[in-house]
Amino acid sequence: MGTELNSLWKKLSDLKRLESGWTHEDASAQGNRSPEHVKAEIEKRLGYFPPFFAPAQEALQLFEGLWQQQLAAYYDNPLPEVFKEKLAARLARHCASPYFFVTHACALHRLGMPAKDVRQWMEAPVASAPDLEQALETIAEAPHPLDSWPNGNSLLQTSLITCCSAVFLERPELERCTAELKQLFGPVNYTFVSALLAGIKFSHLWVESHPEISYEDHRIVQENFQALVRDEPALAELIRNYREAAWQNIRVMDSGDRDGEEGYRELFENATDIIYTHSFNGNFISINRAVERIAGYTRTEALQMKFTDMIAPEYQLQGQRMIDPQIAGESPLNCELEIFAKDGSRIALGISTRPIFRAGKAVAVQGIARDITKRKKTEAALHEANQKLEAWVNELEQRTREMSLLNDMGDILRACLTTEEAYNVIVQVAQQIFPVRVGALYIIAPSRNTVEAAAVWGDAALAERAFSPQECWALRRGRTHWVEHPGSGLTCKHIHQPLPDGYLCIPMMAQSEALGVLHLMQPENVKMTETKQRLAETMSEHIAMALSNLRLHETLRSQSIRDPLTGLFNRRFMEEALELEIRRAARNQRPLGMIMMDLDNFKYFNDTFGHEAGDLLLKELGVLLKSNIRGEDIACRYGGEEFTLILPEGTGAVTRQRAEFFREAVQRINLQYRGHPLGRIAASMGVAVFPDHGRTSGALIEAADKAMYRSKNAGRDRVTLAE
Repeated sequence: MGTELNSLWKKLSDLKRLESGWTHEDASAQGNRSPEHVKAEIEKRLGYFPPFFAPAQEALQLFEGLWQQQLAAYYDNPLPEVFKEKLAARLARHCASPYFFVTHACALHRLGMPAKDVRQWMEAPVASAPDLEQALETIAEAPHPLDSWPNGNSLLQTSLITCCSAVFLERPELERCTAELKQLFGPVNYTFVSALLAGIKFSHLWVESHPEISYEDHRIVQENFQALVRDEPALAELIRNYREAAWQNIRVMDSGDRDGEEGYRELFENATDIIYTHSFNGNFISINRAVERIAGYTRTEALQMKFTDMIAPEYQLQGQRMIDPQIAGESPLNCELEIFAKDGSRIALGISTRPIFRAGKAVAVQGIARDITKRKKTEAALHEANQKLEAWVNELEQRTREMSLLNDMGDILRACLTTEEAYNVIVQVAQQIFPVRVGALYIIAPSRNTVEAAAVWGDAALAERAFSPQECWALRRGRTHWVEHPGSGLTCKHIHQPLPDGYLCIPMMAQSEALGVLHLMQPENVKMTETKQRLAETMSEHIAMALSNLRLHETLRSQSIRDPLTGLFNRRFMEEALELEIRRAARNQRPLGMIMMDLDNFKYFNDTFGHEAGDLLLKELGVLLKSNIRGEDIACRYGGEEFTLILPEGTGAVTRQRAEFFREAVQRINLQYRGHPLGRIAASMGVAVFPDHGRTSGALIEAADKAMYRSKNAGRDRVTLAE
């Protein structure tokens, strides 16, 4: 017998690397995959769901990776199925769990191998050095590379499995076997062989790390086990005593220079796991030296203790079950528990036990205890890392969604034509990004001495409707003002009492000018993170830029359509508006009235009182017109001292009546310039109506203009209806 091939610590390290690689796989590559998708894919491919995959279902990346690894190593591996099953069955004896021993035995029987041959194959001893030499000679005599796969029962295939087993067990002949197999298989097929061996090694590690995996739930076992043990009852006894046989065979190489008992004793003493036997009253009968390294107790000290003396309090009930003859004496048990080491530290153990029978009666319990403390810590760290990763992914998705909302808001704001439209867009987006107690968008009034609420969301009662700029620290300082909780900073005077748990005021700056404040008040017991603060500042910048652009747009539009002196629409706008109103009147078959007005003797007025007085008169007339027209009426400065009024649906009588009203109103204008009265003001007016006096804008303007000149020629200060 030989020594153990691999340290179980090395196996644990391999598992950690594998799990680390899977669990840190890019989440975006998973798309909309879920554990249910992976399980359905396995069931569709295999026709059932092997219990081998069950422990991985809670972690999608691990589950997906485990399935892909098994596909590549085994199910999609193009090597003949019988060869794969026979090699896997032969190597199953080197796994501490009976899972593969039973499942591959049943699989071989399903493939047509008689039960007797299955037992012989599963019981065959580890190849000795002479056996391996004979296998290498057989392989050397075969064609290189193979021109066809050897027969399933041929000596060549058996020799191939012997050499593959030597590679798997890392026998001293490893290099010779590897070189011979590479030449025989060729580079491609040897890659498949090595992938199969790697997959088997990992599979052993996986089921050993998850003792809850049971072969009894495997469909192939359920369908073939009864027939297998019925035809070959010795297999049932072999499986029943599997763990003892496994620990005699697991990773053991027969060196040819010692008998089996010596090899077993060496394995027992030098095993990295605690191997022990205890009676049903809990007293240790035997235990190996691993207890000294793992728990710190000497073998003498351990043999004077009971099994339950070491177990931590919260695992005592489980420990009692493991020494209960009614439970432990029936079947093997697998569990994880914690014990106290000699120095008082806690050690996690993975334990597998089986009853020992004498004359058909269970007389003791034999167990293998593996130190899984590091594995548990690794799993805990991995779980924590996964949670952090999930949190990071969720946060990233949230940030991405929020930035997408901000970008969409920016696009929509650029398309807004008025500030009212912009305010509605801002509220809709802000409610999605900032679920706060109250949020408000404050705008500084043109007078610069008042800040007014333009938009509010949340509890509007908590938002001040108007306040002075000096009452907000953000406006006074020109930067973000964050108060985490009452007493942690200066509180703005516009905040209602009692003080909130926290709030944020961000000045909206554009072109070095404060346009207003974005105010956000957090819900109770919810802290605004730095990320949210930065997002709020970004949103404030978007809003400030959009509002600044809207103001500029409105200013430019106003300059393009309004007369800067009177504030009335200019001639260009009047002509466009008249065209539109004429089309609307024609479509609705309604009249449209037009008044052309000209101040009498305005040149004399300018020459007498000066142009500044003339401008003052024009401004006053503009105020008069704007304050005495309907919302749908259009008042324009046509040019110089001429003005026009467009009256939708104005009949001839109504339009003339309105003209008389304005003529009299002009007479009542009483202006003083530099303390001197400017005298009596009068205006001549012409009235024209669509469609009676013109069906086009040009014709209507010409008719009203001619009527106005007739008023002037008739003595001024009068209203004349177009002919």
